[in-house]
Formats: sequence, C-alpha cells, structure tokens
Amino acid sequence: MHDVLSIGSALIDIFIQSDQFELKSENDHVLLCQDYGNKLEVDSFHVLTGGGGSNTAVGFARAGFNAAVVCETGRDTLSQVVLQDFHQETVSTNYVIQEKKEQTGGSVILVGQDGGRSVLVHRGAASQLDPQDIPTDALAYIQWVHLSSIAGRLDTLQTIGAARAQVGHLSWNPGSQELQLLQSQQLFPADLGCELLILNKQEWEQLTSVAQHIQSQIPTIVVTDGPHGGQVFTKQTGWQHYTAKVENAVDETGAGDAFVVGFVSARIRNQSIETATHWGKTNAAAVVHYFGGKAGLLTQEELFNS
Repeated sequence: MHDVLSIGSALIDIFIQSDQFELKSENDHVLLCQDYGNKLEVDSFHVLTGGGGSNTAVGFARAGFNAAVVCETGRDTLSQVVLQDFHQETVSTNYVIQEKKEQTGGSVILVGQDGGRSVLVHRGAASQLDPQDIPTDALAYIQWVHLSSIAGRLDTLQTIGAARAQVGHLSWNPGSQELQLLQSQQLFPADLGCELLILNKQEWEQLTSVAQHIQSQIPTIVVTDGPHGGQVFTKQTGWQHYTAKVENAVDETGAGDAFVVGFVSARIRNQSIETATHWGKTNAAAVVHYFGGKAGLLTQEELFNS
C-alpha cells in the first residue's frame, strides 16, 4: 500500500539563463527584452521535470515514503521524460493518465542576470484531470493524500472530496483557479476532507472574505512568506510566526512544493508543528540552490538530522 498519494500537475520545465537578456524598467514593471528576429547566446539550458504533483511525489519518495502520483500527460516524447524521472525516484506511476490526443504540459523559464524570471506556460494535459481519472478506490485507503493545483476543475475536486471526506489526512496547496473557487464559495476545504491547508501570503490575502470560515473548518493552516518566514494556525494555539532560512537562491520555483513535502512528512510521522515547520523551511532552503523543484530535495535521514 502507498503511504502518500500526490495529485497535481506533471510538466517539463526548460530553464534558459543568459546575462544578455536586457532588463528595462517601465512604470511599476521590469521587462525582460530581446530584439525580435535576433539570435542570442545563452549561458545555461536545463530541461527538468516539474509541476506540483510531480515535485511533491518525488519529495515524498526522497523523504522515505512509498509514494504514488496522479497526474495527466500526453503520449509523446516529453511524457517519457516525466515517467523516466518518476521511475528513477521510485514513485509509483500506476495512476498516471496518458492521453493520445493531448500534449504533455511544459514551461520555458527565462532567467535574467539578477535571478528574476519570465515564464511561458503551456499546461496541456496537466490541466485535464477529469473525475474518471481519479482512483477513488485508492483514495479511500491511502494513508495521506496531498493535493496541489489541478486547474480548478470543480467536478474533479468534488470527486476527490467524496472519496476522502470521511477518511481524513488530506493536505492541500491550491492554485489560482482553486483560490477563485474558494473566494466564490463554490468549494471549501472541508468539502475535500482537508486537514492541512498550505498557501503563501498573497494567496491567503485573496481569501480575506472567507478566511474566518476556512479557519473554523481546518485544524492547521500554514501561510508562507518567503524570506520573511510565515505563520502557522492551529485551533489550539492560534496564529504563530516562524522565521525563514534565508539563502542565496539560484531558483525559487520549487520552494513552495519543497516546504509542503517537509511539513507534511513531519506530520505523517507524528512530529510536532515546530518540527514540521523546521523540516519545511529546511527542505525549501535546500531546493533553491538548484534549478527546478527536485534537485535539492532532502532525504529522510537529512530531514531528521537537520
């Protein structure tokens, strides 16, 4: 039996870094520019797997769990890269959906000399998880389910909720379209059987109108705030602040997923909230030294010794 099942996206991320990208300030924005029609030499080119479902599944496997993933890809060359990565990391692909008529999703991340980035995204199959793609029988008995963004597909979320509402042990890191469902009160965390909600400060601020109702439903809420640390809410202690491990980051893309893995791993092992917070920020600090969301993910031994 699997210990953890991650549900979310699996993508290919291509990181392109160049000190020749020109940065221009315009009003309140910084533009990353390149003359149209010209050829540009780049300093580095990395092709990596990513996506919330993929990153967290690999993270849980590194942390010592028997991990599986529910995600959707095409039946193309990029899907083979995604599957190979799962196999190398001992993540079960029993629940990976492959569709002939869809393309595996991906993104191109243009990284400037100051570490800033512009992202071009084609979500493709990663945003197409349907209710029939969800292994409801497995959801009914797997110890812990972690849900990341699935492009706000309400019917699919309701299917997950119906399978998990009476089981418990579901953590949720919603994306922008899931936040819209929460704002409009079409969906609440309790509908999913969610006991742990993790989001960043900007996302939590979007939920101001429903924040009190959400707090009344969920035992634990974590609001991250990058280098400023964050806050953890429990019904027993209320809101408590934690500090961050500030690092010289190469890429912050996978920091959120890494925090989730560290925090959830500690809770699965019945560690305290303080330990969970420590594991979360330590895992995030390790990941930002590398491009992508996986290279720095810590092992079980490294988390316990951190």
